[in-house]
Amino acid sequence: MELSLVYYKNNNFVSKSIGNEKVLVPLTDNVADMNKVYNLNEVGSFIYDCINGSSSLREILSSLIENYEVSEEIAMDDINNFITLMVAKGVLFTKQ
Repeated sequence: MELSLVYYKNNNFVSKSIGNEKVLVPLTDNVADMNKVYNLNEVGSFIYDCINGSSSLREILSSLIENYEVSEEIAMDDINNFITLMVAKGVLFTKQ
């Protein structure tokens, strides 16, 4: 995964924090599609919150390592898995 990439969130999703976790719900014609709800664990929620349309994956990686005191390899695996899934689901897009 290219660490210089910048991602942004699809505005057709709303998020709600529940403790350290987050629920993402897609909107279709301003109505929640409850058949496609995504539950993010604590790490997924952290990564999602770091995605702001200006931070690169390198910056998010550094934040993840610092906040969770994990190795770079584990943090990179978490980011790669999260980004791959969320892009496939249409939750995230790369910044052009």
